[in-house]
Amino acid sequence: MQYMKNQSGNTLLITLIILIVFSILGLSLMSLSLSGLSKNEIRQDNVRSEDLSEKGIDRITQQINSELTQKIEESNGLTRTNFINILNSTINKYKCTTGSPITDSSGKTGTYKTCIKEVKPTYEKGNPTVENELRKLIVFESHGISGNSTKTMTTEIEVGAESAPETLKYAVGTNVNTKDGIQNGEGNLYMHGGVSVKGDFKVDGNIITRDRGYAYLNGEQWISSILPESIPTDGVPNSKIVLGKNFYTFNSNLSYSNHIANNNFSNSSYKKETDIKQLFREGSSPKIIIREPVVSPIGITDQQANFYLSNGERFSTGLNSKKIANVNKPNSKVIPTYTERECTRWFIFCVEYKNVEKEDATFEMTGNNTFEQLSTIGSLEIENSNSTFKKGLYVGGNLQIGNNNTTYNPSNYSPISLDGPVYVKGNVNIQGANLKSNVLLYVEGDVNIQYSTINGKSLADKKEGSLIIFAKGQIKISNNSVNQDTPSQIKGFFYTEEDLEIFGVGSNIRIEGGISARRIVLNAIRGRASDSSFSGSQRITSNSHFEGVAGQKSRQSRLQIIYDQDIIETFSNLKQPEPIIYKVEPPIVKEREI
Repeated sequence: MQYMKNQSGNTLLITLIILIVFSILGLSLMSLSLSGLSKNEIRQDNVRSEDLSEKGIDRITQQINSELTQKIEESNGLTRTNFINILNSTINKYKCTTGSPITDSSGKTGTYKTCIKEVKPTYEKGNPTVENELRKLIVFESHGISGNSTKTMTTEIEVGAESAPETLKYAVGTNVNTKDGIQNGEGNLYMHGGVSVKGDFKVDGNIITRDRGYAYLNGEQWISSILPESIPTDGVPNSKIVLGKNFYTFNSNLSYSNHIANNNFSNSSYKKETDIKQLFREGSSPKIIIREPVVSPIGITDQQANFYLSNGERFSTGLNSKKIANVNKPNSKVIPTYTERECTRWFIFCVEYKNVEKEDATFEMTGNNTFEQLSTIGSLEIENSNSTFKKGLYVGGNLQIGNNNTTYNPSNYSPISLDGPVYVKGNVNIQGANLKSNVLLYVEGDVNIQYSTINGKSLADKKEGSLIIFAKGQIKISNNSVNQDTPSQIKGFFYTEEDLEIFGVGSNIRIEGGISARRIVLNAIRGRASDSSFSGSQRITSNSHFEGVAGQKSRQSRLQIIYDQDIIETFSNLKQPEPIIYKVEPPIVKEREI
């Protein structure tokens, strides 16, 4: 009996011990679970607060960009001064100290508060001492709050207007003006024969190539050649083509004028290719980037007010003289005039004369000249001259640069050096000129370049200028170094709202810069051209002989376009202080830290 009582007591003790142990284990497991849940919630709050701080950065940059874009669109473009004022006032609205931060407390996961902590200047490309007031480097500070977690993100983002038109970023670019609709081959790039392009392309329309170059030699001639080539810039594995539409080849000798004005390539004369490699010489095709056309207007006529002088110093060039020669007025705004005898009283014949001051004339510029600003009401001819226009030249009529020589020998051309921005109301003809240029040229009319060489003017710090042309009318480049093995050097960038056409069949041209137009037509072969037969030549007419196809494969193109990496810097240095701003660039993230 006593034994059984002892056994019952032991069982109760063991049961109590087991109950206590399991209770302790249960409480430990419950504590661990609660601790895990708490840690998970803390980790989740950390992730959410970090996401919220980043969301605040994204929202404030989009808000600033949207407000700047809206201001530009409302005014159809802003002057430089107005844009700078709007940029600064917009930034001030969101400063941490004086403005109103961007906040959002509507989300279930937490809130954010974002503002501008600091504003830093940006500088012109290639010139770290010159501030670019159109852009700012903004330091944003964003606080994301979720539960008990707060994360602060600091991000440096560059915002503001484009520092240069998009067209200057490509070796070859075609543009579609979506406001007017597609017409006459608009947006298309035609490359006939052995054209050579080093750099990237932007083609808003179609690209069409053929292994024959075109020339008009006693009638239309399609001359056997090889396909164009695309070469990447130094240090880049592949050139790129931003392409808006499709790419085609063709094999028949089409009517040239109808062909380049074509918008429909669905007929049997053309073949729609599925591989861009079919359009270029083997091993030299660009990489395709597809996107919608981007309109980046230049606003050529908007620049006129920056150049035209409605008043200023009247500079008389002398009685009955229209010549401007060896004038040194670096701090003067000059309107040249001349005097002319006019009859003021008639009686059968003139009985009284008077000297009358005239402005509307064709002036002739020679010698060494320096002006702060020069404005001619009439036309201007420049020959044998070294002239600088510190703040600009305005030509109310046409501008002739060169002696109009029509030979192919550069030693017969007129030596000319020009420096400064220029606005021309009429047409520009560069003919018979050995031109050294550091010029930004706005032209309302057409531009013709032939029988000339164009090189960059030597500048300080071993820099080299160029010729940048923005024209409303057509640009045609032809008859340069005809039948010569050495190409005419043309350093410049050529943009037109209309069509651009270049011939490198008989001509031999090397453009260091780039080209951009509504429609571009490039015609070329590779190798030699001559009036008489030579070994390996193909005869087109009795006095027109060109390199055969076999020989072209190992020779240079007679039309080379090589992108100039410094063209944007040249543009920035030459542009007027009041350009019209049409576009805000997307924000660029420079640095981010949490």
